[in-house]
Amino acid sequence: MRRITADNATFGVFLAFLLIPLSGIGTDIYLPSMPAMAQSLGATASQIQLTLTLFIAGYGLGQLVVGVLLDRFGRWRPTMVALALFALSSAAIAVSDDIVVICALRLLQGLLGAVAVVGKRTFFVDVFRGPALQRYLTWMTVVWSLGPICAPFIGGFVQTHWGWRANFVVLAVFSVIALVLEILGGGETLAKPQPIRPREVASRAWGIMRNRSFARGVLCVSVAYAMVMGWSMASPFIVETVYHRPPTTTGALALLMGLAWMGGGLIARAAMARSLAAKHQAALLAMAGFIGLMALTSWLPASWPMLEVMAAVAFCIHVAAGLVFNIHFANVLSMFPQHAALSGGIAGGLAFLLTSLLASLGIHLVNPQTALGLAAVYGGLALLLAAAWLSMLTRREPAAACAAP
Repeated sequence: MRRITADNATFGVFLAFLLIPLSGIGTDIYLPSMPAMAQSLGATASQIQLTLTLFIAGYGLGQLVVGVLLDRFGRWRPTMVALALFALSSAAIAVSDDIVVICALRLLQGLLGAVAVVGKRTFFVDVFRGPALQRYLTWMTVVWSLGPICAPFIGGFVQTHWGWRANFVVLAVFSVIALVLEILGGGETLAKPQPIRPREVASRAWGIMRNRSFARGVLCVSVAYAMVMGWSMASPFIVETVYHRPPTTTGALALLMGLAWMGGGLIARAAMARSLAAKHQAALLAMAGFIGLMALTSWLPASWPMLEVMAAVAFCIHVAAGLVFNIHFANVLSMFPQHAALSGGIAGGLAFLLTSLLASLGIHLVNPQTALGLAAVYGGLALLLAAAWLSMLTRREPAAACAAP
């Protein structure tokens, strides 16, 4: 079996960075296609939004178990199997007319995406040490952000010219290209397979999840990303159905929100020396101010460009959400260095499962069609962040670095 070490890792690094954004690409590329999917399939907006929720849920569920399996069976072969099945499932969605089948396949794709992304995230820890490892982990945040930034913009173009099915063809082609590159230039990075001891793993996992700081951090990560997912689920229908704008507008606004998310990460890096509670408080206060401003925009005169104003305020909210996500995800990943793979899998898994629940609950309870509706969704989620901040006041929190999901 071909093996990759620090001495021959250049192409392996390229492959890792190629696949790290897969979760963002898988969710965001078809955002501009959601209204067209609903019309073509005779489905409701809620059913189409469920395809996004199920992908995130599958991605979260996969992270809970994938780490242990990859430590036992290696990284390379499971990643190739996942890419092959991801390509086949994307092709199946592209030709399907059954929303139930599409929902099931999206759940499967979330699980497969977890295999590929977690495998590539672990690649850096397997191969590099010291400053080189820190450098690559820092870049991982930026690379991961490229998925939500670029995918919807591409998806809007594809939707405009070829329709919603073509976006899943693009996903299939991307997966096939990645698979071919893995076959030609990939390799195994696991030095020694680890046996699976269910009782030992369960005991450690329970100890990690019982840690109150860990649980609070996972909640904050989930709430921050639920704000992004809430926009992703609601905006295609607001943009294309309420304001009658083309799918390319949905894609352009999603790209803008991706840049906001990256901006939050850059602010987190710049504020690394400040305490976790101080950064959380600053983000929460900014978020509360902009959520109030979004609610007030509902009373602006009809002559104002309402969609543009709403998007500008949402951009600022997403910057604050990106800051919250980065500081708390970095913190929970650093809590249990002796069980980094297990704690990272639990953190990512629980966070994305809770994200899918919170985002779906907010969108389905409020069904936002206006700036006031979106402000209600953001405000409800911000209340959870406020509760987390109050709990931080009872103990002193350390400063945290930045990390990628």
